[in-house]
Amino acid sequence: MKMILVDDEKAIVEGLKFMINRYIPECEVVGVAYNGADGVRLIQKLKPDLVITDIRMPQVDGLDMIKTLKDKGSRTKFILLSGYAEFEYARKALQLGVQSYINKPVEEDELQSSVSQAMAAIHSEKAKLREVDDLKQHFHSRVQENALREILELGSDHAELMEEALERATIPTDRAWFASMLLEFGGNADTLKEASLQQVFARIDQVLCQFREVYRFRYTGTGVAVVVAQGSPIGYDDLLRSVQRLKQAAYQQLELCMTAGVGTVQKGAAGISRSFEEARYALSYKVVNGMHSVISYAEVMDMPGRGRSVPEAMIAKLEAALDNMDEKECAGIIDDIFHVMQAEPRMNPTDLQLQCLNILLSSVRKMSFQQLQQNDFLGRHILSLEGMAKFQTLTGLKDWMIQVINRILQFKQEHNIPRKKDIIAEVKEYVAAHYNQPITLADLSARFFISPYYLSQFFKQKTGETYVNYLTQIRIGKAKELLEKTDLKVYEICERVGYTDTQHFAKLFEKQTGQKPRDYRKSLPRK
Repeated sequence: MKMILVDDEKAIVEGLKFMINRYIPECEVVGVAYNGADGVRLIQKLKPDLVITDIRMPQVDGLDMIKTLKDKGSRTKFILLSGYAEFEYARKALQLGVQSYINKPVEEDELQSSVSQAMAAIHSEKAKLREVDDLKQHFHSRVQENALREILELGSDHAELMEEALERATIPTDRAWFASMLLEFGGNADTLKEASLQQVFARIDQVLCQFREVYRFRYTGTGVAVVVAQGSPIGYDDLLRSVQRLKQAAYQQLELCMTAGVGTVQKGAAGISRSFEEARYALSYKVVNGMHSVISYAEVMDMPGRGRSVPEAMIAKLEAALDNMDEKECAGIIDDIFHVMQAEPRMNPTDLQLQCLNILLSSVRKMSFQQLQQNDFLGRHILSLEGMAKFQTLTGLKDWMIQVINRILQFKQEHNIPRKKDIIAEVKEYVAAHYNQPITLADLSARFFISPYYLSQFFKQKTGETYVNYLTQIRIGKAKELLEKTDLKVYEICERVGYTDTQHFAKLFEKQTGQKPRDYRKSLPRK
């Protein structure tokens, strides 16, 4: 702990230095002054934790010195030293927040006691300041995470809203180059418990430190979203090598297996979302490339056989057979589909795995995934799709597909599940019932057992608008009802409809209605 001594008698200063060095080793005397004016300058320069000062000194006395420093915002603690014991000095000292008051000649025990009390107060104050700083940092991190989630899920055609979210997240817009990635860590939802998550964040910061800014947060139970940014173009090959090093560090230092999807480098705010869409899409190819690999979007685009797909008519027939609970018909359609794939020229095992992925996703996309989550087998094979990567022959893949389809039919029969509604209708129903909760695309994808990328694209295809826009309309509609029918304050309505930032809520409300919330309420006809 740093200490400064201020006294106009050199002998006293030397005596105090001797006692402090001998009896109070926790303190280091970093400077001395022999009048109050020099004391002010020295204390401002060195910013000590504690000062022992005389009261009566030439030019500026001890009390005036303390008042000057306090007025300038100094947090230093003071112990007064004087041969005068008048009450007036003690009273002024208390008003200035002086820690204690020692009379000359100084006794060792009294000095030790006063310094110990002062150090305890300093430690307590620093602990409180750290706690406040931690709370501020935690709040800032949550605001930044929520804003980044919004950016990632808006879609790349909402540049204006993204700029607003970037400003709210205090992400400088002058850093015009961005790249996004999605990291998935092997295991179950408990893989990234809070302690492990913080260790993962530390490794991400360490390995990606060459980039100007690195933003990371938990995206799903086992997934972490990462956005890197800097003011100059990001080398894509350098980025991929860094992600490979991160994968190695996660395994060697944390014993965590990591799979990564990496989007391309993009310029501007809209590029963040575009790059992340690519990262999600690339990660879905883990069933082709294998678990624990780093998959770049560019690599996915160059894959052999990409673009060949099973005819939509066959997929429609399979969906109808599933709805009709016809096990024999399903098996026959799967067999026909595989005959078509086998006849495709230059079809290799990687192509076959990819086509199976497309078939399976198409087969289950209209089912009630909330109920399917209850089945352990379906959860393992449809959600992760890891079983597909084991097969390298057409027969093996076909048999595996039929097994999964049969399990779906068996589960439907056991739970008397009727013909299913469109999945987007189910999503809209869920959003309408839970609009006041923080429901993101990632949450919906986990609940409805469908990839965030597919859900985002399918939602826009079916409704003509993005999921974020739809959720905003629902929330603002509910806010209008509350403004019309209740006396709730604007910040209370903001919380009731699912927002945490009142200013952001007001901007969205004005964008949707053309009026601020308070003006909207004032414009309502009086009853």
